[in-house]
Amino acid sequence: MLMSHDYEKSPIPQWALSAITLGKELASFPNGEPGQKYLNVFLSVPTGQYVAPLIMAGALLAPPKIADPSASVGETFRAVAFDGKSQIRDLDVTLLREDFQGNPQLMYHNDGYLRLTDHPVLRLPKGVPEDRAKKVFVGRDWENIRRKFRTLPIGTAKSTESWWASHCLSPVVIVGESLEYVDKQREVMLELAPHWIDLRVLPILEYSKPGASNRERVLHHPYSYLTIDAARDLAWMRSFRPRLVIYTSWRAFYRRKMSAFSGAPAIVIVNRRVPSADIEASKNTVHDSSINLESAKDMPRSFGLRAELSFVIPSDDPDNANDVSADDDDADFGDV
Repeated sequence: MLMSHDYEKSPIPQWALSAITLGKELASFPNGEPGQKYLNVFLSVPTGQYVAPLIMAGALLAPPKIADPSASVGETFRAVAFDGKSQIRDLDVTLLREDFQGNPQLMYHNDGYLRLTDHPVLRLPKGVPEDRAKKVFVGRDWENIRRKFRTLPIGTAKSTESWWASHCLSPVVIVGESLEYVDKQREVMLELAPHWIDLRVLPILEYSKPGASNRERVLHHPYSYLTIDAARDLAWMRSFRPRLVIYTSWRAFYRRKMSAFSGAPAIVIVNRRVPSADIEASKNTVHDSSINLESAKDMPRSFGLRAELSFVIPSDDPDNANDVSADDDDADFGDV
Protein backbone atom coordinates (compact mmCIF):
# COMPACT_ATOMS: atom_id res chain seq x y z
CA MET A 1 0.00 0.00 0.00
CA LEU A 2 1.28 3.48 -0.85
CA MET A 3 2.03 5.81 2.01
CA SER A 4 2.97 9.47 1.77
CA HIS A 5 6.39 9.15 3.43
CA ASP A 6 9.39 9.79 1.18
CA TYR A 7 8.11 7.99 -1.89
CA GLU A 8 9.87 10.45 -4.18
CA LYS A 9 13.20 8.89 -3.15
CA SER A 10 12.23 5.23 -3.09
CA PRO A 11 12.83 2.89 -6.06
CA ILE A 12 9.88 1.23 -7.67
CA PRO A 13 9.11 -2.05 -5.84
CA GLN A 14 9.27 -5.33 -7.73
CA TRP A 15 5.53 -6.00 -7.56
CA ALA A 16 4.76 -2.64 -9.21
CA LEU A 17 7.47 -3.08 -11.83
CA SER A 18 6.12 -6.56 -12.60
CA ALA A 19 2.61 -5.19 -13.17
CA ILE A 20 3.91 -2.49 -15.52
CA THR A 21 6.14 -4.92 -17.43
CA LEU A 22 3.31 -7.44 -17.77
CA GLY A 23 0.95 -4.76 -19.08
CA LYS A 24 3.42 -3.69 -21.75
CA GLU A 25 4.17 -7.25 -22.85
CA LEU A 26 0.51 -8.29 -23.09
CA ALA A 27 -0.50 -5.15 -24.99
CA SER A 28 2.34 -5.82 -27.45
CA PHE A 29 0.75 -9.09 -28.56
CA PRO A 30 -0.96 -8.70 -31.94
CA ASN A 31 -4.73 -8.69 -32.04
CA GLY A 32 -6.20 -11.90 -33.42
CA GLU A 33 -8.49 -12.17 -36.41
CA PRO A 34 -11.38 -14.68 -36.89
CA GLY A 35 -9.93 -18.16 -37.10
CA GLN A 36 -6.89 -17.17 -35.06
CA LYS A 37 -6.24 -17.32 -31.32
CA TYR A 38 -5.62 -14.55 -28.84
CA LEU A 39 -4.20 -14.38 -25.32
CA ASN A 40 -6.04 -14.35 -21.99
CA VAL A 41 -3.99 -14.05 -18.79
CA PHE A 42 -5.22 -14.60 -15.23
CA LEU A 43 -3.18 -12.78 -12.59
CA SER A 44 -3.67 -13.80 -8.96
CA VAL A 45 -2.54 -11.12 -6.49
CA PRO A 46 -2.65 -10.80 -2.69
CA THR A 47 -4.43 -7.46 -3.09
CA GLY A 48 -5.76 -5.72 -6.16
CA GLN A 49 -4.78 -2.27 -4.96
CA TYR A 50 -3.01 -0.24 -7.69
CA VAL A 51 -2.61 -3.31 -9.89
CA ALA A 52 -5.02 -2.19 -12.64
CA PRO A 53 -3.57 1.35 -13.00
CA LEU A 54 -0.03 -0.07 -13.12
CA ILE A 55 -0.94 -2.61 -15.78
CA MET A 56 -2.59 0.20 -17.73
CA ALA A 57 0.57 2.32 -17.42
CA GLY A 58 2.57 -0.52 -18.91
CA ALA A 59 0.06 -1.21 -21.69
CA LEU A 60 0.22 2.41 -22.84
CA LEU A 61 3.94 1.90 -23.49
CA ALA A 62 3.17 -0.76 -26.09
CA PRO A 63 2.82 0.36 -29.73
CA PRO A 64 -0.76 1.30 -30.65
CA LYS A 65 -2.57 -1.20 -32.87
CA ILE A 66 -4.70 0.68 -35.40
CA ALA A 67 -6.39 -1.39 -38.09
CA ASP A 68 -6.27 -0.37 -41.73
CA PRO A 69 -9.62 1.22 -42.74
CA SER A 70 -10.07 -1.36 -45.55
CA ALA A 71 -11.78 1.10 -47.85
CA SER A 72 -12.00 1.39 -51.62
CA VAL A 73 -10.64 4.44 -53.42
CA GLY A 74 -13.35 7.09 -53.38
CA GLU A 75 -15.25 5.47 -50.51
CA THR A 76 -16.44 7.66 -47.65
CA PHE A 77 -16.81 6.06 -44.24
CA ARG A 78 -17.34 7.02 -40.63
CA ALA A 79 -14.17 7.14 -38.57
CA VAL A 80 -12.67 8.64 -35.45
CA ALA A 81 -9.73 10.98 -35.94
CA PHE A 82 -8.17 14.23 -34.82
CA ASP A 83 -10.18 17.02 -36.40
CA GLY A 84 -7.28 19.39 -37.13
CA LYS A 85 -8.26 21.76 -34.36
CA SER A 86 -8.21 20.42 -30.84
CA GLN A 87 -10.59 17.48 -30.69
CA ILE A 88 -10.71 13.74 -31.19
CA ARG A 89 -14.10 13.13 -32.73
CA ASP A 90 -16.17 11.07 -35.18
CA LEU A 91 -15.83 12.32 -38.77
CA ASP A 92 -16.62 11.33 -42.33
CA VAL A 93 -13.38 10.27 -44.04
CA THR A 94 -12.78 9.61 -47.75
CA LEU A 95 -9.99 7.46 -49.18
CA LEU A 96 -8.65 9.52 -52.08
CA ARG A 97 -5.91 7.21 -53.32
CA GLU A 98 -2.98 5.12 -52.21
CA ASP A 99 0.62 6.29 -52.53
CA PHE A 100 3.34 4.28 -54.26
CA GLN A 101 3.95 2.33 -51.02
CA GLY A 102 0.29 1.41 -50.69
CA ASN A 103 -0.38 3.84 -47.83
CA PRO A 104 -3.88 5.36 -47.85
CA GLN A 105 -4.23 9.06 -48.59
CA LEU A 106 -7.20 10.20 -46.52
CA MET A 107 -9.31 13.33 -46.46
CA TYR A 108 -11.69 14.12 -43.64
CA HIS A 109 -14.84 16.24 -43.65
CA ASN A 110 -15.20 18.66 -40.75
CA ASP A 111 -17.83 21.40 -40.45
CA GLY A 112 -17.99 21.88 -44.20
CA TYR A 113 -14.20 21.79 -44.73
CA LEU A 114 -12.22 19.09 -46.50
CA ARG A 115 -8.67 18.45 -45.30
CA LEU A 116 -5.99 15.91 -46.12
CA THR A 117 -4.71 14.19 -43.01
CA ASP A 118 -1.69 12.09 -42.15
CA HIS A 119 -2.91 11.60 -38.58
CA PRO A 120 -4.10 8.15 -37.52
CA VAL A 121 -7.67 7.27 -38.55
CA LEU A 122 -9.75 4.36 -37.27
CA ARG A 123 -12.83 3.16 -39.11
CA LEU A 124 -15.75 2.93 -36.67
CA PRO A 125 -17.65 -0.34 -36.21
CA LYS A 126 -21.21 -0.65 -37.46
CA GLY A 127 -23.84 0.63 -35.06
CA VAL A 128 -21.90 3.49 -33.48
CA PRO A 129 -24.41 6.26 -32.67
CA GLU A 130 -24.27 9.19 -35.08
CA ASP A 131 -24.71 11.74 -32.31
CA ARG A 132 -21.79 10.80 -30.07
CA ALA A 133 -20.54 13.73 -27.99
CA LYS A 134 -18.38 15.96 -30.18
CA LYS A 135 -16.31 17.89 -27.66
CA VAL A 136 -13.70 16.09 -25.59
CA PHE A 137 -11.34 18.87 -24.60
CA VAL A 138 -12.57 22.04 -22.94
CA GLY A 139 -10.80 25.19 -21.89
CA ARG A 140 -7.04 24.81 -21.73
CA ASP A 141 -7.02 20.98 -21.73
CA TRP A 142 -5.44 20.62 -25.14
CA GLU A 143 -2.84 23.33 -24.59
CA ASN A 144 -1.79 21.64 -21.36
CA ILE A 145 -1.34 18.33 -23.18
CA ARG A 146 0.65 20.00 -25.98
CA ARG A 147 2.91 21.65 -23.42
CA LYS A 148 3.61 18.34 -21.66
CA PHE A 149 4.19 16.58 -24.98
CA ARG A 150 7.03 18.93 -25.85
CA THR A 151 8.97 17.70 -22.81
CA LEU A 152 8.60 13.99 -23.66
CA PRO A 153 11.46 11.80 -24.92
CA ILE A 154 9.51 10.78 -28.02
CA GLY A 155 11.18 10.98 -31.39
CA THR A 156 8.77 9.05 -33.58
CA ALA A 157 5.49 10.95 -33.29
CA LYS A 158 5.08 13.61 -35.97
CA SER A 159 3.10 15.90 -33.71
CA THR A 160 1.10 16.10 -30.56
CA GLU A 161 -2.01 15.33 -32.58
CA SER A 162 -0.64 12.10 -34.04
CA TRP A 163 0.75 11.00 -30.68
CA TRP A 164 -2.50 11.62 -28.83
CA ALA A 165 -4.73 10.26 -31.59
CA SER A 166 -2.77 7.00 -31.84
CA HIS A 167 -3.37 6.36 -28.14
CA CYS A 168 -7.08 7.17 -28.39
CA LEU A 169 -7.63 4.91 -31.41
CA SER A 170 -5.93 2.01 -29.66
CA PRO A 171 -7.07 2.49 -26.07
CA VAL A 172 -6.67 0.43 -22.93
CA VAL A 173 -10.09 -0.62 -21.64
CA ILE A 174 -10.78 -1.48 -18.00
CA VAL A 175 -13.97 -3.49 -17.42
CA GLY A 176 -15.52 -4.18 -14.04
CA GLU A 177 -17.28 -2.73 -11.03
CA SER A 178 -16.12 -0.18 -8.45
CA LEU A 179 -14.48 1.73 -11.29
CA GLU A 180 -14.48 4.97 -9.28
CA TYR A 181 -12.24 3.17 -6.79
CA VAL A 182 -9.87 2.08 -9.57
CA ASP A 183 -9.66 5.66 -10.84
CA LYS A 184 -8.99 6.90 -7.32
CA GLN A 185 -6.07 4.45 -7.13
CA ARG A 186 -4.69 6.04 -10.31
CA GLU A 187 -4.93 9.49 -8.72
CA VAL A 188 -3.25 8.43 -5.47
CA MET A 189 -0.49 6.60 -7.32
CA LEU A 190 0.27 9.69 -9.43
CA GLU A 191 0.25 11.88 -6.33
CA LEU A 192 2.55 9.74 -4.18
CA ALA A 193 4.73 7.87 -6.67
CA PRO A 194 4.73 9.57 -10.10
CA HIS A 195 8.33 8.44 -10.66
CA TRP A 196 7.07 4.86 -10.97
CA ILE A 197 5.46 5.85 -14.30
CA ASP A 198 7.37 6.25 -17.55
CA LEU A 199 7.50 9.88 -18.67
CA ARG A 200 5.97 8.94 -22.03
CA VAL A 201 2.82 7.77 -20.27
CA LEU A 202 2.61 10.24 -17.39
CA PRO A 203 0.71 12.98 -19.32
CA ILE A 204 -1.88 10.41 -20.42
CA LEU A 205 -2.52 9.10 -16.92
CA GLU A 206 -2.57 12.63 -15.50
CA TYR A 207 -5.34 13.61 -17.90
CA SER A 208 -8.61 12.60 -16.28
CA LYS A 209 -12.06 13.57 -17.42
CA PRO A 210 -15.51 12.10 -16.68
CA GLY A 211 -15.69 11.14 -20.36
CA ALA A 212 -13.27 8.30 -19.73
CA SER A 213 -16.12 6.45 -18.02
CA ASN A 214 -18.71 7.41 -20.66
CA ARG A 215 -19.34 4.46 -22.95
CA GLU A 216 -20.32 6.84 -25.75
CA ARG A 217 -16.81 8.29 -25.71
CA VAL A 218 -14.81 5.13 -26.17
CA LEU A 219 -12.06 5.81 -28.76
CA HIS A 220 -12.08 9.48 -27.74
CA HIS A 221 -9.76 8.79 -24.79
CA PRO A 222 -6.49 6.83 -24.40
CA TYR A 223 -8.12 4.72 -21.70
CA SER A 224 -11.73 3.96 -20.83
CA TYR A 225 -13.59 2.51 -17.86
CA LEU A 226 -16.57 0.36 -18.81
CA THR A 227 -19.12 -1.33 -16.61
CA ILE A 228 -19.80 -5.01 -17.21
CA ASP A 229 -23.18 -4.20 -18.77
CA ALA A 230 -21.78 -1.56 -21.15
CA ALA A 231 -19.13 -3.94 -22.46
CA ARG A 232 -21.65 -6.78 -22.71
CA ASP A 233 -24.79 -5.21 -24.12
CA LEU A 234 -23.63 -2.86 -26.89
CA ALA A 235 -22.78 -4.80 -30.05
CA TRP A 236 -20.62 -2.04 -31.55
CA MET A 237 -18.69 -1.75 -28.28
CA ARG A 238 -17.80 -5.43 -28.40
CA SER A 239 -16.64 -5.34 -32.00
CA PHE A 240 -13.59 -3.11 -31.71
CA ARG A 241 -10.28 -4.38 -30.36
CA PRO A 242 -8.46 -2.34 -27.73
CA ARG A 243 -4.74 -2.49 -27.14
CA LEU A 244 -5.42 -4.41 -23.93
CA VAL A 245 -8.53 -5.29 -21.92
CA ILE A 246 -8.17 -5.34 -18.12
CA TYR A 247 -10.93 -7.14 -16.20
CA THR A 248 -10.90 -6.06 -12.57
CA SER A 249 -12.34 -9.38 -11.35
CA TRP A 250 -13.25 -12.87 -12.42
CA ARG A 251 -16.91 -11.83 -12.28
CA ALA A 252 -16.32 -9.14 -14.90
CA PHE A 253 -14.59 -11.63 -17.18
CA TYR A 254 -17.10 -14.43 -16.57
CA ARG A 255 -20.14 -12.28 -17.35
CA ARG A 256 -18.78 -10.90 -20.61
CA LYS A 257 -20.15 -11.87 -24.00
CA MET A 258 -17.78 -14.38 -25.55
CA SER A 259 -17.31 -12.02 -28.50
CA ALA A 260 -16.56 -9.01 -26.29
CA PHE A 261 -13.32 -7.47 -27.59
CA SER A 262 -12.54 -10.95 -28.91
CA GLY A 263 -9.08 -10.88 -30.45
CA ALA A 264 -7.61 -8.28 -28.10
CA PRO A 265 -5.26 -9.60 -25.40
CA ALA A 266 -6.91 -9.56 -21.97
CA ILE A 267 -5.82 -9.84 -18.36
CA VAL A 268 -8.10 -10.84 -15.49
CA ILE A 269 -7.10 -9.68 -12.00
CA VAL A 270 -7.97 -12.28 -9.36
CA ASN A 271 -7.76 -10.69 -5.93
CA ARG A 272 -7.13 -13.28 -3.24
CA ARG A 273 -8.72 -11.04 -0.61
CA VAL A 274 -12.17 -11.39 -2.14
CA PRO A 275 -14.66 -14.24 -1.44
CA SER A 276 -13.37 -17.69 -2.30
CA ALA A 277 -15.83 -18.11 -5.19
CA ASP A 278 -13.67 -15.80 -7.31
CA ILE A 279 -10.49 -17.71 -6.52
CA GLU A 280 -12.00 -21.17 -6.95
CA ALA A 281 -13.60 -20.27 -10.28
CA SER A 282 -10.33 -18.94 -11.65
CA LYS A 283 -8.59 -22.22 -10.80
CA ASN A 284 -10.57 -23.86 -13.59
CA THR A 285 -8.29 -22.12 -16.07
CA VAL A 286 -5.42 -24.27 -17.31
CA HIS A 287 -2.07 -22.71 -18.07
CA ASP A 288 -0.90 -23.19 -21.65
CA SER A 289 2.76 -24.19 -21.36
CA SER A 290 3.43 -23.02 -24.92
CA ILE A 291 3.00 -19.41 -23.80
CA ASN A 292 6.25 -17.89 -22.58
CA LEU A 293 5.91 -14.46 -20.98
CA GLU A 294 9.21 -12.72 -20.29
CA SER A 295 7.56 -10.54 -17.65
CA ALA A 296 6.65 -13.64 -15.61
CA LYS A 297 10.29 -14.50 -14.91
CA ASP A 298 10.87 -11.76 -12.34
CA MET A 299 7.43 -11.69 -10.73
CA PRO A 300 7.28 -11.83 -6.94
CA ARG A 301 6.19 -15.12 -5.44
CA SER A 302 2.98 -13.51 -4.23
CA PHE A 303 1.84 -13.21 -7.86
CA GLY A 304 0.31 -16.21 -9.63
CA LEU A 305 -0.03 -16.33 -13.40
CA ARG A 306 -1.97 -18.51 -15.81
CA ALA A 307 -2.27 -17.94 -19.54
CA GLU A 308 -4.43 -19.49 -22.22
CA LEU A 309 -5.20 -19.03 -25.90
CA SER A 310 -8.80 -18.63 -27.07
CA PHE A 311 -10.25 -18.61 -30.57
CA VAL A 312 -11.52 -15.28 -31.84
CA ILE A 313 -15.32 -15.15 -31.95
CA PRO A 314 -16.71 -12.68 -34.53
CA SER A 315 -19.03 -10.10 -33.00
CA ASP A 316 -20.97 -9.24 -36.16
CA ASP A 317 -23.15 -12.36 -36.12
CA PRO A 318 -26.10 -11.80 -33.74
CA ASP A 319 -27.10 -15.46 -34.05
CA ASN A 320 -23.70 -16.76 -32.98
CA ALA A 321 -24.58 -19.55 -30.56
CA ASN A 322 -21.22 -19.20 -28.82
CA ASP A 323 -21.75 -15.54 -28.02
CA VAL A 324 -23.12 -16.03 -24.51
CA SER A 325 -22.50 -14.67 -21.05
CA ALA A 326 -23.23 -15.88 -17.54
CA ASP A 327 -26.56 -15.12 -15.88
CA ASP A 328 -26.73 -12.09 -13.64
CA ASP A 329 -27.67 -14.14 -10.59
CA ASP A 330 -24.44 -16.15 -10.41
CA ALA A 331 -22.22 -16.29 -7.33
CA ASP A 332 -21.22 -12.99 -5.79
CA PHE A 333 -17.69 -12.76 -7.13
CA GLY A 334 -15.56 -10.04 -5.62
CA ASP A 335 -13.90 -7.05 -7.23
CA VAL A 336 -10.72 -5.09 -6.88
